Amino acid sequence: MSSSELSRRPASLRAEVKDEQPNSRVSSSQPSTIHPAIRPKSKSLLGWLRGIGSGMSKDIAARIPFYLSDWTDAWNYRVIPATALIFFAKYVHDVLFSNECHLRLCSVLPGIAFSLDLIETTNQYGVSEVLLSSFMAAFVFSVFGVQPLTIAGVTGNLCTVHLFPADDISEGPITVFNKTIFTITQGAKDRPDYLHFVGWVYLWAAILHWITAALNFCNFLKYVTLFPCDTFGFYVAWVYLQYGVQVLTRQLDGNPQNAPGPLVSIVVALLMLVTSFLFQSLSAQNLFHRHTRRFLADYGMPISLIASSAMAYWGRFNAANTATLPVGAAFQPAGGREWLVKFWELDGKWVGIAFPFGFILWVLFFFDHNVSSLMAQGAEFPLRKPPGFHWDFFLLGITTFIAGLLGLPAPNGLIPQAPIHTTSLLVMQHGRPEADKEDQRSDSLDFVERPIAVVEQRVSNLAQGALCLVLLTGPFLHVLHLIPRGVLAGLFWFMGADALRGNGITQKLLYFLRDKHLTPPDEPLRKVRKSRILLFVGVQLVGFGATFAITQTIAAIGFPVVIMLLIPLRVWIVPRLPFTAEELAILDGPTASPFVSSFPGLLSVAHGGLSDHGIRRRNTILDASIYLHGDRAGFYQDPTTYTPTGTVITPLGTQQELQLGSILRSRYLNASSPLFVRGINSSLVNANQIHVRADAGGESGVIYDSAVAMLQGLFPANANYTTSLSNGSVIEGAESGYQYVPIETVETNNDVSLEGWTSCGAFDQWTSGFYASPAFQAQANESASFLSQLPPYLDGRAVTLENMWNIYDFMNVQSIHNKAFAQALPPTFLAQARTLANWHEYGVFTSPQLNGIGNIAGRTILPQMLQELHSIANASDPLKIAYQAIAYKPFLSLFNMTGVAEQNPELAGIVNYAAAVALEVRQPSDGSEAVLRFNFKNGTGQDFVTYNFLGSTTDVPISTLVQHVNATMINTTIQWCNACGNNANRGCGELALAASQASAVAVAGFHSHHDRISPVGAGFLGAGLTLAVFAIMFGVLAFLGLLTFGRKRSQRSNTQSEKKV
Repeated sequence: MSSSELSRRPASLRAEVKDEQPNSRVSSSQPSTIHPAIRPKSKSLLGWLRGIGSGMSKDIAARIPFYLSDWTDAWNYRVIPATALIFFAKYVHDVLFSNECHLRLCSVLPGIAFSLDLIETTNQYGVSEVLLSSFMAAFVFSVFGVQPLTIAGVTGNLCTVHLFPADDISEGPITVFNKTIFTITQGAKDRPDYLHFVGWVYLWAAILHWITAALNFCNFLKYVTLFPCDTFGFYVAWVYLQYGVQVLTRQLDGNPQNAPGPLVSIVVALLMLVTSFLFQSLSAQNLFHRHTRRFLADYGMPISLIASSAMAYWGRFNAANTATLPVGAAFQPAGGREWLVKFWELDGKWVGIAFPFGFILWVLFFFDHNVSSLMAQGAEFPLRKPPGFHWDFFLLGITTFIAGLLGLPAPNGLIPQAPIHTTSLLVMQHGRPEADKEDQRSDSLDFVERPIAVVEQRVSNLAQGALCLVLLTGPFLHVLHLIPRGVLAGLFWFMGADALRGNGITQKLLYFLRDKHLTPPDEPLRKVRKSRILLFVGVQLVGFGATFAITQTIAAIGFPVVIMLLIPLRVWIVPRLPFTAEELAILDGPTASPFVSSFPGLLSVAHGGLSDHGIRRRNTILDASIYLHGDRAGFYQDPTTYTPTGTVITPLGTQQELQLGSILRSRYLNASSPLFVRGINSSLVNANQIHVRADAGGESGVIYDSAVAMLQGLFPANANYTTSLSNGSVIEGAESGYQYVPIETVETNNDVSLEGWTSCGAFDQWTSGFYASPAFQAQANESASFLSQLPPYLDGRAVTLENMWNIYDFMNVQSIHNKAFAQALPPTFLAQARTLANWHEYGVFTSPQLNGIGNIAGRTILPQMLQELHSIANASDPLKIAYQAIAYKPFLSLFNMTGVAEQNPELAGIVNYAAAVALEVRQPSDGSEAVLRFNFKNGTGQDFVTYNFLGSTTDVPISTLVQHVNATMINTTIQWCNACGNNANRGCGELALAASQASAVAVAGFHSHHDRISPVGAGFLGAGLTLAVFAIMFGVLAFLGLLTFGRKRSQRSNTQSEKKV
């Protein structure tokens, strides 16, 4: 099967893995070349002080190399629908949540306006404050933040800080701070100025934010798994549904004259709900062209909102006088107050009373903001740029302080807007699902879309914030005033129902209702006892019930604490319940992606570092290897471009690879070995536990054939490899149970990861520059005497230092297979040629700078290697062993980039046939971050030796390797095309064409404009424009023949996956 570097093995695949040797021992000792392991010691006071602020500095250092690309990468069409989607979802969330913070039932003013209750009770807040707060958050986090994908805004959990309760409204999380502040401040004889008191609450909270970031407390996010996130998301979803009902019930004031208004609100609410789900459903069906479905997915919700709002002004509905959103004056704070809040004038007594409220606000923001950030960087998103939790939480403290200073509601991370934002930026790959050739030739119309990248940029966040600022102008405020509150109720129903549908708790409950005959056989929950599923969900529902119940009592102030308690509940209590480790790994999992989790402080958390059930125990050995092919026939490659000729593997080569596989088996798959990989099925191959990739180009199949031979030694024929037939007979596999291990062939035209130097113009220039360098000329002069003696032995080959690798390879192959040549060749010549070839190749395939083009072979292979290392370290992932069969070039670059060759100069050269690097992933017994041990075996004549790397004398944490190479890695074909200056072959031509088309679409989108809409006719024009857009869209699509409506689709084969920027 062919593969591109954008079609990665899914890291989220889960399956039950049986531990065949639970009592096998694993070596905890270090090899002689690494200092003996010692138990971690507590940091000294000086060391602790030096660590203050280190999390923030690492966040900034990791992201700075990507800052420019964060802006330039926004030149992508996906940014436009992402901006529109988040603007509508977030704005309505901000306004609706803030409006719903608490409303006294009032028959003359809209029931959802944030400013209504505030003006009525305090005369201090309005829509202007909400929009300005949203803009401030978007500006700060998009310009100065490390992770711009996280959407921050005004959340309902916070709005209650500012409001006073209404006894006739059901209580929820948004009433928590509201009721407590009201009871304390309004019940006192010398009650304080409301904004001054809230200003101190914000200041205390901001100080706690800054302390948290400085002391690296965000490292505790490693304990956040899907357990608390699903529970909190389940709670928020039900609150959304409750709010939607309340929006409508607050219009039922019993006045017969207003009877049509609530009815129309119900109608438009249902219309908003149904049309939103309709667009979402259509985008997932096989109707229409895929571009049409993508359009419906991108713009379905905004169209539904506009159309539903316009419906309230259509025909007799317009006479119902439906309640709409209230607005104030443009850019003016509510009540005519000044923007600056002089909270420092508050009496000292109230300053102290404000502290516990600031602490509770800090608890809420620590969970809510960081979890929203984790969800925006979830395991389902193929992210490639580093996160920054410490620095972003520090910025949240700044925005909280500014909000108190200006009298704004403080923003924080939004759920579900943050993950929705990342989802809207996904780049999808459209093609047939993987199948065998027979299926590929069939008339099957099965097509799938897979996420292959995320447009990680800052513009969409900043743009949606800027739109909030635009809404503060008079004309747009009037347009906002036309939105019926029933539409907002329908939006809340849609968001709540959609969140429930995708929630992990709901999915587990629905599992019990499925027809077992229609449940896929690979469904992970099949591996878990039903009683344990019910127990796990029951614990989550208890957490949900406790959170929901406490908000209905006088103790509502404690609801953020209840939410935070879900984390220690998962860490300390749940593992002590009767679950097996495999069951917990399936029922729970990391929130963040393996890439995000690899950064300091997060890996051990998100990858299962939870007590005995979530972690791979004491120094557990897991494996990830790369290895060279075996002996082959003669071979030639161009000295400048390294374009290869054909060759074939020899019987000797197959034996070398078979021997390598047997050595690896005895080392890692032998239960009596101290390096045994626990949990692996060592007798019969489990395709979920091993992933093999082989370079299909370059040396004409030699590398692939070597992989086949190696796997024969790793998983030899087994008589237990059988299958039972319906007639009762048992069939043994061919050749006494020969086992077929799947090998992913990496085609050079589709994937640059294993052969990054081929057709790379910048690399060719680097090679030519190396040949023209003074060092090369000096070496040529020094070796001229030796080279002059070689022509009799080279069969007419060019005798130059530039051609040194071909000279050595010819001599080596002939010395192995040609007895007459071996006898005629002077004894020292082969070793001398090897020395020059080592110097030559190391100079070509390395650069002094990590991001140098000479390291191209390592820079392209590292992303896949790191992804597999993360999967192996992830306790919930079944992968145990990963192999990559490659040519010799990546060895040179990797030895250089990791410092192995610098510390061990004997490795600065060509590796022998069947050489192998085994990166052992080890999980320390204390549950800390997984570490790597670098082992190298230089051919069949040597054993594995452990080498120091990255300047360390001990095992190296995975995050250290990530930090070292992250900014230099080439993750995608488009990055490779840019680095190499290639715009023609290896997929670069198609990508360049796609980029130009996307740019044209983006330019058209950015330059599109609308005439000014009269405020008086805004509602009617909205309805007319919506209908016109639909008519034109469907008309054009029908004219172009893109609408199927059941029409038989083309049977034309489409085996090539579509590449998108």
